[in-house]
Amino acid sequence: MKGAQFRCNICGASSRFEPEGDWREAPSCHGCGSSVRMRSLIHVLTLELLGKSMVLEDLPRTAIRGGGLSDWAGYAGRLTGRFDYSNTYFHMTPRLDICQPDEEWFAKLDFLIASDVFEHVFAPVSDAFAGAFNVLRPGGLFVMTAPYDDRPTTTEHYPIGAWLQTMEFDGEFVVVHRDPSGVFRLDAEPVFHGGPGSTLEMRMFSLSDLVALMHEAGFEDVKVHDQGWAPFGVFPPHPWGLPITGRRPVQRTTSVTPLSGRIPPKSSSRQEIF
Repeated sequence: MKGAQFRCNICGASSRFEPEGDWREAPSCHGCGSSVRMRSLIHVLTLELLGKSMVLEDLPRTAIRGGGLSDWAGYAGRLTGRFDYSNTYFHMTPRLDICQPDEEWFAKLDFLIASDVFEHVFAPVSDAFAGAFNVLRPGGLFVMTAPYDDRPTTTEHYPIGAWLQTMEFDGEFVVVHRDPSGVFRLDAEPVFHGGPGSTLEMRMFSLSDLVALMHEAGFEDVKVHDQGWAPFGVFPPHPWGLPITGRRPVQRTTSVTPLSGRIPPKSSSRQEIF
């Protein structure tokens, strides 16, 4: 794979892939700085929506309506120019809390992208999958990535209903959380994505649980996209964290009610991550 030439399916620039370090996350397009993860998402999105993997720059404008959850600006801007697309946020407009979406979002989107978001939402994560199902129209496509591996079950770092706060103490970041029984606990070695103190990892998924959560939310045609596409610089670096897709059934399936029925904490139930 070293030295492979490719055309970026986001910006259209020609680049040479020189894998170093974390292939999934490292910028590897000389034009827009996209990573393998970003190009994998666009590869899967166009393949599933249009039947063919395509370069965003080559797409005609369409009326297909889509949304993203804090999507990377490098492809979000280009999606806006090709689809009726909105990038959404928890903390500003257009606002969408995927764990508890407002009913105005129900059955509005033909596709939804959630790239490395669901490992950051508060437990139970099933609420986020239910929210994704609800905002899609019948036949709508859900495209997601999340860190996962072959562990037998998902590892939840903090219990359901826990209050938590990230704090800096003596130059180090720790998490103080209070479990549902009211006992305060300290996590002295929290995992952050994007640098210390930025975005807290709430869980590490197992692949089997991810697929099960998709099915339990009502998605069908669930796929783990483990095949690369070298012409567009999609080189899966390992079998973990690859894109997963599912569709809301075409028949008029009733919206899914989140299982928790919880009142969300005052802090965000969805943390921002690119």
